[in-house]
Amino acid sequence: MKTGKSVVSFFEKARERDAYWVEKSILTFTAELYRLVEAGHLSRAGLARRLGTSPAYITKVFRGDVNFTVESMVKLARAAGGMLHIHVAPDDCAVRWFDIFSRESKVVPAWNRGEFRQVDAEERGVREYDKSSLVA
Repeated sequence: MKTGKSVVSFFEKARERDAYWVEKSILTFTAELYRLVEAGHLSRAGLARRLGTSPAYITKVFRGDVNFTVESMVKLARAAGGMLHIHVAPDDCAVRWFDIFSRESKVVPAWNRGEFRQVDAEERGVREYDKSSLVA
């Protein structure tokens, strides 16, 4: 059990460093961007064309080998058909995001896999939500 405790200790110490949180943010952003690109059936070359850049740059983006700025993240998200959302919360909070899709949305969550997929109008069946009933 000594190995297990040392791994736990390693991650506890890592979470105290900014570098851990930077890498976690990059991983989260690239994973979400990748899911959005896949859901939209967009190739890396297609995403590169929309950005006016090379497919090699997109490969670097998905590897996390790019020095992301808010501007580059916004451009990538918009080119993939999405929006960038940034949220800051107290460090003792658990934060969970969920998307509310409009009736016109062509991309809906596949809840059982935590992924997104594109559907046609018949399959959509997205309920409209009363925004006043949502908790802020």
